[in-house]
Amino acid sequence: MHHYLFVALLSLLTLSTSFAQETDETIKGAACLVSDDQGRVLVTRDILNNRIAIPGGYVDSDNPADAAIRETLEETGIDVEAVGEIARMGKAVLFDCRATSPIPVLKTTAEAEKAAVAAWQAEHFAREVRSVFLMKPNQEMLDNARFPEQVEMFPALLKRATPSPIQEFDDFSALASPFDVWNAGINQRFQNAIHALPKPIAKTMATLLDYASALGSGVLFFVLIPIAMATGGLKRVAEVLLVTILVTVVVSFGKLFFGVPRPFYVFPELQLGAASGFAFPSGHTATAFAVWGLVSTWINRARKTTRVIWLVPAVLVALSRVYLGVHYVTDVIAGAVIGVLVVLVAQHLARRLLSVRLWFGLGAIIIPFALTQIQPTFLYCAAFSFTFSAVLCLARHQQEHLTAPMGIKGFLMTLAGMLALAAIILGVGQISNSSIEILASYTLSTALLAIWLGWAVPKWGAIQGK
Repeated sequence: MHHYLFVALLSLLTLSTSFAQETDETIKGAACLVSDDQGRVLVTRDILNNRIAIPGGYVDSDNPADAAIRETLEETGIDVEAVGEIARMGKAVLFDCRATSPIPVLKTTAEAEKAAVAAWQAEHFAREVRSVFLMKPNQEMLDNARFPEQVEMFPALLKRATPSPIQEFDDFSALASPFDVWNAGINQRFQNAIHALPKPIAKTMATLLDYASALGSGVLFFVLIPIAMATGGLKRVAEVLLVTILVTVVVSFGKLFFGVPRPFYVFPELQLGAASGFAFPSGHTATAFAVWGLVSTWINRARKTTRVIWLVPAVLVALSRVYLGVHYVTDVIAGAVIGVLVVLVAQHLARRLLSVRLWFGLGAIIIPFALTQIQPTFLYCAAFSFTFSAVLCLARHQQEHLTAPMGIKGFLMTLAGMLALAAIILGVGQISNSSIEILASYTLSTALLAIWLGWAVPKWGAIQGK
């Protein structure tokens, strides 16, 4: 969380152009400017707002230089030494830092202004940091910067900065485990098999597998919520929400615990689709098996023919993720198992979906992850679970409104509330540079979603329906 505190501080401090001298006791934030002899700067892309910034953090009991060094190591996995102070911005200090060993970077053409850094072993990778690059200060960096004022300073600062050594790789297979290298070979053979088909068929298959990933997008959970409210009331919505949270928590924890680099991290030429973070297990595959499993049970719980509705899109998603080079075969197998098990758990708990104890207990299980894993997803899930349990507790006397289908009015009210909250989240993400503000707004929005779904829609929808 040091990173988020530092960002909140720096978002205020960079409004000032003053470089007044401060004592170490007044310095609250520190960052490292790490560069190479090609004029590229080491930057990270943040998970919360998808913005670019140099590594840095909040100064605790350590001195500012040690804080900058610590945060750079946690965010990028690169050990650096502070050569000296290079700039100050109010109560934040920027150090000229040099890597103590060559930075592992992907070899690029001379014209390329950005190169990927092998950073998946960094402590905060996939927790706070989405990706790490060596990047020249250019319009792309300026447009995506958390602090554009900093980027405008880089050309002048680079003239005084100490270049760090780099080690270029054609791929990062030498840094990955033998199993990951072997596993990536399956991706390569699958891609080759598709591309070896007759051209019209190969083109059709490639397009199909490219678009099939959308059938496992997490957005599908939110598409199902208004439908669930219309056809099964809050009880069916609770089923969707339970499956959503279980898939999210299990997949997120699995990715952080195992820390498996994606196939295209190891062999960049495998990348045919966009992705970030760790590979194992596959979130898209888990989502596909969970979502389409729910849909199939809703259509007809007794007819075996509905399994086609479950398996066809889910298997397509699994094949798509392997073809696109963003997941190994082992990732999608694990994702499929998770998705199926979560649906079975939801079916087993069908009679307790509106239980206060169930949702409070779920929040209690998640909160340790929220406190220890840094990754904000756990915080959102815990906030929703606790709020939803509180809403259910207050609405116990309205049980008849919680289990009845809400029809078109319930659908529209649910959709309107979700779109309004999505607009707020998007707006805060665009306006604010502070990770603390963004984190707080996202968490509050998940709590408001629980109130809207658990209280407002059932109550107001029932009143309008009378």
